[in-house]
Amino acid sequence: MTEKININVPKATFDVLMKDAESFELYKTDGRTPNKNALYTHIIVNYHETFRAKEAELFNYLKKTLSRSLLPARDPDSLCLEIASHVNKTKASAGRDKFDCSLSVKPTRESEPVIAYVEEYLLAGATLSEYFRNLFSSYASLPQDEREKIVFKPQYDAIAKAVSERKKAFITTTGGNVKKFEISPFALSDAKEELHVYVLAVAKGECMPLRLSRITSVNVLRDAAVFTDEQRRIFEKMLTYGPQFKYGKRETEVKVRLTPIGADLFKKLYVHRPVPTKIEDDCYYFECSYTQIIQYFVRFGKDAYVEYPEKVRDAIFYFHKHACNNYYATKRRQNKKTDAV
Repeated sequence: MTEKININVPKATFDVLMKDAESFELYKTDGRTPNKNALYTHIIVNYHETFRAKEAELFNYLKKTLSRSLLPARDPDSLCLEIASHVNKTKASAGRDKFDCSLSVKPTRESEPVIAYVEEYLLAGATLSEYFRNLFSSYASLPQDEREKIVFKPQYDAIAKAVSERKKAFITTTGGNVKKFEISPFALSDAKEELHVYVLAVAKGECMPLRLSRITSVNVLRDAAVFTDEQRRIFEKMLTYGPQFKYGKRETEVKVRLTPIGADLFKKLYVHRPVPTKIEDDCYYFECSYTQIIQYFVRFGKDAYVEYPEKVRDAIFYFHKHACNNYYATKRRQNKKTDAV
């Protein structure tokens, strides 16, 4: 099978797929154009068994329930398939959306055996296009971090194996230049905002978070992964406060003073929000990564002031200082052009 499969899906499903191609950094060789077919291939290859199991569970439940009921003489299997098909169409088109967006799936060496199997054994009266519309809609209904685990299932499973067996692993990563190095994986963790999945590992002597979608290959090694008490302490903090933030050496408590507006912003801006260890009046205390504090509170401007440590306070100060310098420089250049005219 080499022909493309054209699939009509609701806009909600289409939007999720387009977003995932970019969020998971699946690009063509130019490094800018999203490789949509690569995403479709990963979903078909890595999700079809789970999707088939969900379909079988629904079918068996319907058949068992209907078999106990007083029904007119009709084949229970065909009735179950009819109901299941209706349920899938309803789920795939929530809110009565039309199937007005089109996907074009080109079979690849990896996906072609799965597609052939589906066509031969699983359609049960549906078309190939309908089957994969239901599969993609089922995938799109999941949170982003769960979708990431599906798209990068081989890497996720290999890392999970290394973590459970306390073994080192040799990985290849992207995200700029391709890098190959050895890690001691400690845990897999979802970001609190359900955006990405991170591998918490010791690499080159440092505790660091590695985004699952940037790991292209994993080889579990025979060597045991061993962690110091300090490394375990850092990893526990990462699991508590946010796995995506790297910790430096000897990070201490952070004290931030918020204005009433700042306190209101703290309630509303929940993405990457650090968890305070205590709050005393307008003072908030944290024991998380300096990086997390800096990235979160620069958005507050004058409504957040870091009292200590000095390193964090200076980082936020210079962030705004350099931004102001750039704005003033741009304004001076514009004024010179205006005067010249």
